[in-house]
Amino acid sequence: MAYKDSGVVFLGVFASKEKDIRKYVKNFNLTYPVGMEDGIADALGVKGVPRTVFIDKEMRIVARLSGPLSYEKIENGINKILVEDLQRQASIETEEISEDC
Repeated sequence: MAYKDSGVVFLGVFASKEKDIRKYVKNFNLTYPVGMEDGIADALGVKGVPRTVFIDKEMRIVARLSGPLSYEKIENGINKILVEDLQRQASIETEEISEDC
């Protein structure tokens, strides 16, 4: 919840049957949206599971991780997106100021 106001969204993608996904969501009390894998893995270059892909709001892949996640790995991926977004915003603002001069 620490990143809720930053626009961070989690999405789970499962390569399982719908009933198994529902059971997993219930057992682990997942509160983020989940869906079935339907070509998403290929589109994101995912090879094997578990795999985590960090995507920014411009739909650019910022990082890919294989294997189990830790809080630190998730935080690092999110922070990388947020820092790059701030850098892009600063660059755009600099360009706008330069054009005004």
